[in-house]
Amino acid sequence: MRESADKRSRRTQRIIQTTMLELLCTQPMTSIKIVDLCTQADINRTTFYLHFSSIADVLASLQDEIIRHIFAESEALVDFTKPSDPLPFLNACTGVLGSYKHLGSFLRHGQDADLFLNGLKSRVTETLLSRYIKKGGSAVLGSHSLLLFLTAGVLDVYIAWLKTDQSVPFAVVIGYCAPVVEKGLQLLASNIRRP
Repeated sequence: MRESADKRSRRTQRIIQTTMLELLCTQPMTSIKIVDLCTQADINRTTFYLHFSSIADVLASLQDEIIRHIFAESEALVDFTKPSDPLPFLNACTGVLGSYKHLGSFLRHGQDADLFLNGLKSRVTETLLSRYIKKGGSAVLGSHSLLLFLTAGVLDVYIAWLKTDQSVPFAVVIGYCAPVVEKGLQLLASNIRRP
């Protein structure tokens, strides 16, 4: 019984998140009212408040979910001790982003897309830094800066690609970035303390 309730809860959260993204494609977050979100999502306000405390909470939960999915999809693909071809990880990341209905449109057209992306870049970087430290890496500013540079660069390239006619497959575009990411990972690996 608990599992079916959890599935319903996740489904409701996803509906609210998707509706939020849809609304953000055409209006700023500050103009979205909870009642309008609920009407569009075909839920009542009590249901909304069972899952979220505010409009900003919906976006934060979406960032959390994206990060969880990215690292669930790519857990075995990130090994700071033995850097390898980053392309499978990069493809997993962009595959997760592409799986969210209305996310691409929001990132292309939404007034709050930069705010959302900056939060996502920061949170992905912190997650990567935490994993890097667990592998014996140093938490010095250089490591954090390099991870932020790589994360921001890949996400910025993805957004730039979304804003094109997409006649060139993203796999081709990200393939050009992979050598830069690989060099960054090699630099990080060189700073890991070996037991």
